Formats: sequence, structure tokens, C-alpha cells
Amino acid sequence: MGLTDLIRRSLIEAKGELPPSKPPKNINSILDQIKLFEVYPNIFAVVIKDDKLRSQVFLRYQEFYESDSDSFRGQSFKWEDYIKFYKEKTKKDYFSYHEDFAGYNIPCDTIEACKTKIPDLNIFDMIMFSITDTIKKIVGDNPYYLIGIDQDNGEDPSLIYHEVAHGLWFSDPLYKKRMSKAIQKMDPTVQRKMLEKIKGYGYGDNVYDDELQAYMSTGLGSEMKWIRNVKPEMVPFNNIFMKYTNKIKPRQIPIDWSTDLDR
Repeated sequence: MGLTDLIRRSLIEAKGELPPSKPPKNINSILDQIKLFEVYPNIFAVVIKDDKLRSQVFLRYQEFYESDSDSFRGQSFKWEDYIKFYKEKTKKDYFSYHEDFAGYNIPCDTIEACKTKIPDLNIFDMIMFSITDTIKKIVGDNPYYLIGIDQDNGEDPSLIYHEVAHGLWFSDPLYKKRMSKAIQKMDPTVQRKMLEKIKGYGYGDNVYDDELQAYMSTGLGSEMKWIRNVKPEMVPFNNIFMKYTNKIKPRQIPIDWSTDLDR
């Protein structure tokens, strides 16, 4: 590691942006903030009220899945390299990731692939390992989908609905088929403008259709609401999604922290 890298790493650590590699003394207070629910068959939600903690648990896996940069999507990367990249991208002097994203969604195969490419294992990876190991004890070899949200009691259904829509896209072939047909029937101008907004949010092109159906079926981002004729285009998407909402019944699952974290 060169002198420049050492200085950069020291500055990042001084700001508390790099996660610890070993469980800190207050590990119990951290773990107590994390809850796991099965919100739909084989769709699991990690509920963490604190925005920063939620982002720390999900960051590596979310960016491995859908980063708009080829340097991170599907790649092995260190936290400090991503922090440097994101600060340059946002043109801020601090790491604002937790302010910029609220919900997270990742398919199980992406999580497992990411686990094999971690060069700087940290406490939040250990937390993710315990969460996914707990889930696998329930689903066995069946695929599952993991979402990260800030509430479980319906305070803002749009957030949980948006992330569940991602889970359905991954886990239910009929749902994906229906939504794909709805995308094909969209007004081309509305579709183009929606995809421009999605790209502007920083999503990789591998998830454009998934993000499109989630926004169209469960609620638009603030900048999307001004797209002309977008609301009538949402109707068929919402009609499809609403057929699945009766199965959204959160059931809390105790997390087995003994897998990687000894309380």
C-alpha cells in the first residue's frame, strides 16, 4: 500500500466510515436493532430503523448486485475503494450513502456469489452471514429474496411494497411474465422517460426492467411524478401487484447470531 493510500485510509477511519473487522464491545446493542421477517413466501425483510446501520449491512451486496459501475457490479471490492468512488460520484466530502438510499433488495444467488469475493471481511459481512444462514435453515435449497427496510408495521406501505415487488420479480415466474407484458405495452415516451430517471438514480442496466415494474406498480419517485401521462400507465402494473398483497403477512424470525457472532 502506497503512502497516498495509507493517508486516505487513515482519513476514512478517522471519520468512522470504515467498518470494524471484529465485533466491537457494543455488538449487542447493534444486533438488538436488527430484526428479520418473512413478509411473503421466500421473501425476507431485514428491518433496521437506523439508516446508517441498514446501509452498512447491505452496501457491499447491493452494489455487487446493481452498481452502475463495472468496477463494483459483480466484482470483488474493498469498502475504502467504494467510499472513494462514491464521494467522487456525489461530489461530497463525506460518505452519504445512507442518506441517498432507504430500501435494499438482493436475490440469494447474488448474496452467495458476493460472499466468495470479499477481500476485507468486516462486522457487517458477519451480520449478513448470520442473517442468510438463518434464512437457509428455513428455505433449504429453495431460492429466496432479501430486502432491507426501516419498518415492519405498515407505517409506509409503499416502501415495503416496492421491495416486495422486487422479490416477486425474482421469485415468481408468472408475476415476472405479467409485468414484462405490461412493460411491453407501455407508452414508449413514458417508458423512455422512466428509464432515464431510473438510470439517473444510479441503478445498473441489469435491473432496469425490475426497477421499472416496482416503481410503476407501487409508487413513483419524486422526480417521476412529473412525467406526462405516467399515472394512467401505472394502472395495469398496480392491478397485477394488488393481486399478491393478500399474501404479505410479516412473520418475525429469530436470527441465529451464533453462526458468526458470539453474543
